[in-house]
Amino acid sequence: MEKCIGRILEVYKNYLGIDDNQEAILRYSLYLMMSAILGYFLALAAAWLLGTFSYVFVIMITISILRSSSGGAHCESMWNCAIFGMVVSNALGLLIKVIVPTKEITLSILVFVFLFGLWSINKYAPADTPQKPINTFEKREKLKRRSLVILVVWCFLNIGYYIIFKRGHSMVIASSLGVLWQCFSITKVGYKLWHKSDCLLNKILGK
Repeated sequence: MEKCIGRILEVYKNYLGIDDNQEAILRYSLYLMMSAILGYFLALAAAWLLGTFSYVFVIMITISILRSSSGGAHCESMWNCAIFGMVVSNALGLLIKVIVPTKEITLSILVFVFLFGLWSINKYAPADTPQKPINTFEKREKLKRRSLVILVVWCFLNIGYYIIFKRGHSMVIASSLGVLWQCFSITKVGYKLWHKSDCLLNKILGK
């Protein structure tokens, strides 16, 4: 992966003449893109084996949409990110299989996730990383507003489903857990969990 990223950067440097700052940004962007592809592949492959494919797919799509503007913690290694994402998304998928999606449970989860999302986004979003810091106030405010809009639209869509069909659904709970996990990932506790998980995976993988 690192060699592939290096070769792509060489092409950009040779033909577009990017500077060191642009190279660093491009390197990190390529890293995130390849990490996401690897993460999706591992998570969905595991979900297919566990019989939770549709749940995990909804969870990961929801996380990706909200994460695009709210940011969040990352592991240092691409493989660590992919493995950690696979474990978390499939654990949530298995959890959904044991939750009975009654109207009361679905509404309670929706309300809790929405309120927690409002708090975490207002307090922590956008959560950046040392590799890709957000340096301007204007950009931070723009990303925060976009994150809040995504959260509100998500809430209205799910509440609309609840009102129209007057029943709960496992997919609503799946998207709710995706939002909950992403909002947790931007908090200080979320960053600490990512760091500890990163260290644990490094020991397991012998890095």
